[in-house]
This record gives sequence, C-alpha cells and structure tokens, in this order.
Amino acid sequence: MPKTALDARLRAAAEYVRQEAYFADIGTDHAYLPVFLLQEGKIRRAVCADIAAGPLSRARKTVETAGLADRVLLLQTDGLQGLEALGLTDIALCGMGGELIAAILDAAPFVRDPRIRLILQPMTRAAHLRRYLAANGFAVERESLCRAAGRLYACLCAHYTGEPYFLTPAEAELGYYEVHEGRSDPLFPAYLAARIQTVRRRVIGQHAGGGDARENETLLKEMEALYDRQGAL
Repeated sequence: MPKTALDARLRAAAEYVRQEAYFADIGTDHAYLPVFLLQEGKIRRAVCADIAAGPLSRARKTVETAGLADRVLLLQTDGLQGLEALGLTDIALCGMGGELIAAILDAAPFVRDPRIRLILQPMTRAAHLRRYLAANGFAVERESLCRAAGRLYACLCAHYTGEPYFLTPAEAELGYYEVHEGRSDPLFPAYLAARIQTVRRRVIGQHAGGGDARENETLLKEMEALYDRQGAL
C-alpha cells in the first residue's frame, strides 16, 4: 500500500505529534495527517472528526484505502464535542481560522488538561488565537513556520497550565517564540515582512476610514524595529 504524502503545512503539524499518541484530527477533510502518522508508526490510533458529511466521506475513503479502518474512529461532530471521554493525548486543529480554533477550544473544557498536547495551525487571525491562549492559560511550547503553495503558515504546539500571561502586540501577531528566537528560522524574515505589509494596509485603511489606528500603529512600530534588528532592511 503506497504511503500517504504530506505537504509542508501538514508535515509541520506532524512534527509536534508525540510517539504513541492517541491522536485526533479536528476538521480532518481527507484524513491525510492521521493516516500518515499511523503509517509511520508514530501514533497508536486516531480520531478523524469533521462537522460536515462530505469531508468525513473523503476521510473514510483515505482510511479504508490505507487499510486502517480498525485503528481510526470517524466522527461527524462540531469541533471537539463528544470526544471528552476518549482519552486523547494529542489534538490537531489545522486548516481553519484562528477565531474558529479558539471557539472550538473554548467549547471543550476537557482540553484544559496539562497532559493534552494541542497542535494548532491557524490559516487566518493567528493573533486572535495567540491572545486567546495567553488569556486562558495555554502555554505555547514552540512555534514553527512552513511554506506551502506559496503561503507561509505558523504551527503552534501548546498545552494547558492554567496560568494566563501577557503578550505584546508583536508577540501576538508573530508568536512569542518567533519574536525572541526567530532569527534561527530561515522563514522568519519573510513571515515578518508579510505581516508588516498586512498591518501597514490595516493602518492605511483605518486612516482612510477615519478610524482609530493607534493600536495598529504601535504594533507596526514594534514589528519594524524587530525587522531592523533582524538586519533584513
């Protein structure tokens, strides 16, 4: 049976999954990530969950083609609802917006368990997700960047500590680890430059619309100073 191949985005998520995990892929779509992890012998079993029937049907086809139906539970459910009693150790929420990821976590109190590892890959609104994690006591152990289909993505590895913490505007926008250790990541200068352009457009739009741009102006100054320190200008 041919092994499932992952693009750089899903491979970044796979790197954070622990050996022998009971793994859940939320918003699974084609189930490529859990099938890859099972084929690699990294996880014991998996849950593939999606709110819609279509993606779950595609996931079922991938699982059955790989001959792994006896090791995968497929569930049509909203986020993490109904998964609290399964004993999951590692949970991935990838391919959705940061606001949706935060809402799914907020609706699932069982993830507030230090033993559960969260692998989070927001496609948009990453700053919203980072602020949610900080305010609700989820520590981000590490972040990594990847490039897939011409886009840059951040992947967060987090767990619950119950201790809220503060993020500066730039730390929320870019990630605490990336702000302080980003020079070791070859993709960070491009990621930083892209975020600067996004915030610049935001400031211009707020000025044009007569809005209050002070918060984004502060963020922009902090990011530009970081860019200068990176020696990228």
